[in-house]
Amino acid sequence: MSGLNKETLIRILSAIITLPVLAYALITDSFLFIPTLIVSIVVSLITLYEYYMISAKDENNKAFIKTGLIGGLILNIIMYFYAFEKFFASSRLFQNFDARAVMGFLVLLIAILLVQQLLTRPLKGGIYSLAVTLFGIMYIVLSMSHIILLKSLKDGSFYIVILIVVIMLNDTGAYFGGMLFGKTKAGFEASPNKSWEGYFSGLLFGIIGFILANQVCVSFFSRELFTLIESAILGISLSILANIGDLIESAIKRDGGFKDSGSIIPGHGGMWDVFDATLFALPFFYYYLVLKGIA
Repeated sequence: MSGLNKETLIRILSAIITLPVLAYALITDSFLFIPTLIVSIVVSLITLYEYYMISAKDENNKAFIKTGLIGGLILNIIMYFYAFEKFFASSRLFQNFDARAVMGFLVLLIAILLVQQLLTRPLKGGIYSLAVTLFGIMYIVLSMSHIILLKSLKDGSFYIVILIVVIMLNDTGAYFGGMLFGKTKAGFEASPNKSWEGYFSGLLFGIIGFILANQVCVSFFSRELFTLIESAILGISLSILANIGDLIESAIKRDGGFKDSGSIIPGHGGMWDVFDATLFALPFFYYYLVLKGIA
């Protein structure tokens, strides 16, 4: 078996093993939606840790790892209570629980990090440490925790499935399209081996995936969520945003001198390598639905 075929087989086997567990946790409405919270916590915190490892330069030029991870955990929990406030409204603690809780926590976190920098590290490198810590929480944890908000919407499980289908098919189309037809290099410094043929193959797969997933919702579940034109436009938008997420991760890895963000998932690399495409696409999809009037 060639190295390429072996790598492809490992990627497929990893997906077969992990996808059913991930799908159940994100789709089920049981256990007060805590499985979705657990997915968000596990994915975002492992991804955040990988990012912190990649960005570390030395003892004084690195993130406040423990504070960042604890902050990421708390932020996920706050997003959970904000998303499902209606289930906890009987408790006085969660009455009128809104976005101000998120803003207030982030302000408090910034204050804690500033004090840590002043008391535990030299001034030189302080800007880098603070920026790396906060950027990771805002970009990775805040973005990923939108999966909880997406789940809380009416028909949230269907939207999650559609998003996953589009991102997976975009990635699959780009991978095989680039492998089979890739000749014209896209020229992105962050990912110099990617080809335009691969990108357009992924785009085509993403559009088809969105249209088919939406049609399945119509045909089998009587959920007409999007029009055909809307499906095509969203398929294009999500595919492009998924590619941007991939390029951003590639740029950060190259800057840190890493090929993969980790090795936790055989054949795929680290957690960030798997979920990089969701970090822009997920919030965009959620806020599009909110602006559309879905609640």
